[in-house]
Amino acid sequence: MMRIRRFFTFPNTVAAIVCALMLPPAYWLIVDREPVASSVSEVLSRDVRQGDFLQIDYDVVWASRCEIVAFRYIIDEMQVEWPISRSERVVEKGRQKFTIRVPVPMAAAPGKAVYKGTLRFACNPMQRLFPLEQDLRAREFTILVNEELAWRRRKDASGRSPALRRFAGLG
Repeated sequence: MMRIRRFFTFPNTVAAIVCALMLPPAYWLIVDREPVASSVSEVLSRDVRQGDFLQIDYDVVWASRCEIVAFRYIIDEMQVEWPISRSERVVEKGRQKFTIRVPVPMAAAPGKAVYKGTLRFACNPMQRLFPLEQDLRAREFTILVNEELAWRRRKDASGRSPALRRFAGLG
């Protein structure tokens, strides 16, 4: 009996409670690190005009319910990185099919371009502190000149650029 009393002292009891409370976070940190989704995707439009949308069709199987933050960007022919506004959403476990529309900046250089992105997942309480990250597969496409946006193609009486036309009357 004396031996059991020595074992159930206050410090030992507190240590046992702390260890028991640390099991769920330890599980979430160590074991629950699997990829959240497996996906198949296809670019619907390989040639996109400036100011238009790159469309990508996804068929995704989500492994669990998660909050997702997507950081996306386009790298144009001149190697300029154009960030796209980040998007947040909550996904449910199961299969989903959807199409995303990625806006191509009007000022992006025409030519070969790459769409890249990173997804940040938070599927349990510990992953809110230490989220999982997954890089999206790089998608190559071509940016075409949008004739409607090209000021050099527009003709007017003066034949000058818009900036020169604007200041021509100031002289």
